Amino acid sequence: MIHKSKYLGFSALLLLSSPLIAAPHSNPVLQAIDDAFPGDLINDPTVIDWVFYGNSKKAKQVEAPETPGKYAMQMQVAKKGANKYDIGLNVPLMSDIVSGHVINVAFWARVSKAETDDGKGDLQLRINENKEPYAGFGEVNVRPGSEWVLHQVQMRADRNIAKKDAVLGIQLAGAKQTIEIGQIYVLDLGAK
Repeated sequence: MIHKSKYLGFSALLLLSSPLIAAPHSNPVLQAIDDAFPGDLINDPTVIDWVFYGNSKKAKQVEAPETPGKYAMQMQVAKKGANKYDIGLNVPLMSDIVSGHVINVAFWARVSKAETDDGKGDLQLRINENKEPYAGFGEVNVRPGSEWVLHQVQMRADRNIAKKDAVLGIQLAGAKQTIEIGQIYVLDLGAK
């Protein structure tokens, strides 16, 4: 499992790319994004109205001119949960997850405020089935700071998950915090 945060300057290209061949994505914007990254794009990064769950939370869309998508979702977690997964969001995936494949997740994030020792946010990412018992893999922690950064994590699939059940889960209840998350890119890099 690899965890690293970095700014990728070429990401501004993602929204400025000219339409390309429509296969395998019928949406030319998705095809341009897919072509800009290694591997296969397996989510729709143009969508930010994800499925939120849990109590003691508020979510709203906010402007984020520093990011390629220009908008983000701001999530206010009113209190730290007993478990990080008590509050979170799910990003639907558009492809089966294949055991042994490396999944790369890149996403824009920053924290407005967080009740943590260092003032950074506290997120946990995992790929899982969106049905009981929510079997999955990854569980990578990310600590966004106050500046917009394109965070990137990789995880190796240890199970198959059917497309109809596959989601990227971002668990938010690690702290009382206000987090903003912009575009999310989930890529299947294949077996490495």
